[in-house]
Amino acid sequence: MNITNFRDLGGMRTIHGNRVRPHRFIRSGQLVGLDEDTKKELVDCYQVTQVVDFRRPFEIRESPDDKIDGVTFTNIDLLEQSGANGASLDDFASLGSADQVNGHMLNVYHDLVMNPAAQQGYGRFLRIVVDNTQGATLFHCFAGKDRTGFAAALVLWLLEVDDDQIFADYLKTNQERVTANNQLLDHFRAKGFDLDSLNALEIALCVKKEYLTHAQQTMIEAYGDVFTYASQALGFGADRLDALRRNLLE
Repeated sequence: MNITNFRDLGGMRTIHGNRVRPHRFIRSGQLVGLDEDTKKELVDCYQVTQVVDFRRPFEIRESPDDKIDGVTFTNIDLLEQSGANGASLDDFASLGSADQVNGHMLNVYHDLVMNPAAQQGYGRFLRIVVDNTQGATLFHCFAGKDRTGFAAALVLWLLEVDDDQIFADYLKTNQERVTANNQLLDHFRAKGFDLDSLNALEIALCVKKEYLTHAQQTMIEAYGDVFTYASQALGFGADRLDALRRNLLE
């Protein structure tokens, strides 16, 4: 399996004792440069039938997903109207300060919760997951850490998985991306970026508990709880929530 930051979220337990079904809800980084064995494994073993790509148009132009026979691909640009909408790796490196990167990332997570385009996008994503009853939905962005990380947490909160499991999965990205992040840092080092820029980029390539906590607190302060947020901001009410649980839980 040559996909960075790939994992099936099946097996997690809810507070009521139900289990997330294996081969239904899968997160990863971008699907670029896949070998034929990986494509076959995604379809035959993981039963992937839907891929949701959260990347910006410029990211897709630079590195389009590899096509997989029998799999439907949908692009949802979550950051279309965000102040962070143009943030490339070069942009992060140019910030050159840990505080600036942390501040930028907190703004990104605020926008993932509150920005109208992100709300519309996550609502559409939830409906795709609900409607895909015949196979697995795989979702990703570039690194599979922020846009994807909040998407995973959002669904797991709606399924009533506890925070310990949700944050453990979120932070697992830092382990899964060690090799990929080192390769990116080597690339920017070879381009002549200075130490401050490389340090800033290293921070941007990782996730921190405070980022997802900030998103969770923003959501609760604005809407009270995740269920009201889903209903009022994402157009995902009680009937859809019941369908999500029927599809993803066993």
